[in-house]
Amino acid sequence: MRDDHDDELVWQTFQEKTKAVSHLFRRRPHNLIEKIEKLGFTYRVNDSEDAEDIAEERAALPKTTTQTVLVFYLDEADTPTESLLTLWREETQRNNTPFPLWRRYFRAGNAQLKKLILFGLDRDPTDRDLLDSLSFLHSFLPMPKELLTRYKLACDQESDPQRFRELVQDFDASTSSSGYDALQALQAHYADCAVKKSVIDRLLVEIEKHEDTVAF
Repeated sequence: MRDDHDDELVWQTFQEKTKAVSHLFRRRPHNLIEKIEKLGFTYRVNDSEDAEDIAEERAALPKTTTQTVLVFYLDEADTPTESLLTLWREETQRNNTPFPLWRRYFRAGNAQLKKLILFGLDRDPTDRDLLDSLSFLHSFLPMPKELLTRYKLACDQESDPQRFRELVQDFDASTSSSGYDALQALQAHYADCAVKKSVIDRLLVEIEKHEDTVAF
């Protein structure tokens, strides 16, 4: 049976691999792609789309009072508050919010953004939108242990089977590309919790069936 010590070893390996990739990008060796793939990652890039995204982000400006307040917070060193968190939730969930403006702060690994997301998760550990934001920020500002800890806490605290299933799927999707097997880890973690283990077992069966179908 897997214990917390096993999880800690997996987290350390996960963190070391992610740091190694970040270090490679800073050094830019001639065989960058080869070295990344040796760490177990797949290197994909689309230079034209990336350049367009960056240009779009740089040109984005706040156009409303709410957007201006949020940009002021993200550009300064203020402390997160409930009102700022509410503004962030409302603004980023609007269909016509200026996504390039907010994406700019994710791409920069903005420390104020991280503080606001964690502030929100301290109050609602199972919030899927905030966890998704943390996962997206992680792709620019590697924080594997923080990400794993927050997802594991969310899974521990969620009691509704359907919402637990959705969290587990999010957890798996957010970490699988970095070599962490969230489903296997959670299956062992909830070995003594029949309801949660049953949810994970069903997900594993579904994945296995899907892989068999794709194989044929």
